[in-house]
Amino acid sequence: MFSALILAAGLSERMGRQKALLPWNESTTFLEKLINEYVEAGCNPVVCTVNEQVFSHCKNLEISSGVRLLCNRYPERGRMYSVRLGLEALKERPYCFLQNVDNPFINGKVIRRIAGFADPYAWCSPEYKGQGGHPVLLPKKIIEKLLFVDDEDMTLRTLLSSFPSKTVIMEDDTICLNVNTPEEFAKLRQVIRDGQQRP
Repeated sequence: MFSALILAAGLSERMGRQKALLPWNESTTFLEKLINEYVEAGCNPVVCTVNEQVFSHCKNLEISSGVRLLCNRYPERGRMYSVRLGLEALKERPYCFLQNVDNPFINGKVIRRIAGFADPYAWCSPEYKGQGGHPVLLPKKIIEKLLFVDDEDMTLRTLLSSFPSKTVIMEDDTICLNVNTPEEFAKLRQVIRDGQQRP
């Protein structure tokens, strides 16, 4: 029932390097880590929208047959262009998780909990102590409507505000964490070296 769209086509200007290719550990990038989490949680297919630099790096990876890389050749057109590019490939699926590549902390437990609140008429998002986080779960009915929105300057948050929603209360603060700068990445690397689970 569940598919996933991982958004990894951004230019990563604040980071200064491609966030999708940042190392989660010695053998796995952010993008690979997220792909593995969604595949292991049973999502099929998993679509990744990536820019040309990331695509060139990843196209020879040995990935599951249920994973598809879509090259976004126009990342300057903004996030919503990338969202629609990916959703177009998933519009026939009942539900789709929408995941940013700069939040690599998501795990199967979080994915399955949100999936348990799936509603064909409402989108779902996790929340920790009043703060919204990742990922968002979209039903087919909302996906179909989003694909007809032509305004690429409109944010996903604004678009979703016009649809019914459900909040999934979480006890894990990592749903709210993003890695956008070298400083945030350095903190993450130190945490991993120390053998901890999260900052």
